[in-house]
Amino acid sequence: MSKWWVVARREWRVAFQSPLAYVLLGLWMLLAGFFFVSLILHSQSTDLGPLGQNLIILLLFIAPLLTMRLLAEERKTGSEELVLTAPLSPAQWVVGKYIGAVLVWTVFAGVSLLLPLVTSRLGTVDWGVVGASWLGLWLFGAATLAMGVFASSLTDNQVVAAMVGFALVLLFYATTWIPTSGWVSTLLAYISLPGQLNDFTLGVIGVPHLLYFLSLIGGFLFISVRSVDLRRWT
Repeated sequence: MSKWWVVARREWRVAFQSPLAYVLLGLWMLLAGFFFVSLILHSQSTDLGPLGQNLIILLLFIAPLLTMRLLAEERKTGSEELVLTAPLSPAQWVVGKYIGAVLVWTVFAGVSLLLPLVTSRLGTVDWGVVGASWLGLWLFGAATLAMGVFASSLTDNQVVAAMVGFALVLLFYATTWIPTSGWVSTLLAYISLPGQLNDFTLGVIGVPHLLYFLSLIGGFLFISVRSVDLRRWT
């Protein structure tokens, strides 16, 4: 069995042995349900587009909380030193931690699929659009988790890790809020996380958008490994 998968399975078990995962999952379900009921009552339609936007905003806060302890706690307790001296590379350790967090996030995202199932009882649902939108939401979450892993690699304080993770996610979320023009405006629009989701909400899964999210995830995991590896030799 791959070493990173062993780490991922352990992280999965640890996550659901902590009350934090259940609190966050309960909060996610409660607020998602509230947004859903408010949307149905207000719009009197089965268009779930605005719901996805609300879930994305909610994820800005939940993702840093899911990742804040991943590496910071190991560093604080000193177990990081034991891991880094074991026959386990920093890359395997970081990727395993990340995959474990993604598995937890997949549970959150999976629960959200109950909402279109309920909507299908009330009217017609375009499942192609729902599937593409769900994939976009899942990729958004996977990208924000990678940012959170990097934030957690920088400190041994979980609160600081959560704050740095939130700042990173907000930075990529709000790039278009900066008043610019020309090529700078085009660049900021491209790296904006919400901008990459527009086609998904229309039912279109574009290769450039997939490459964007995969590059963002790979980039943050790479610098997370470098951050851990740097401490290995200092």
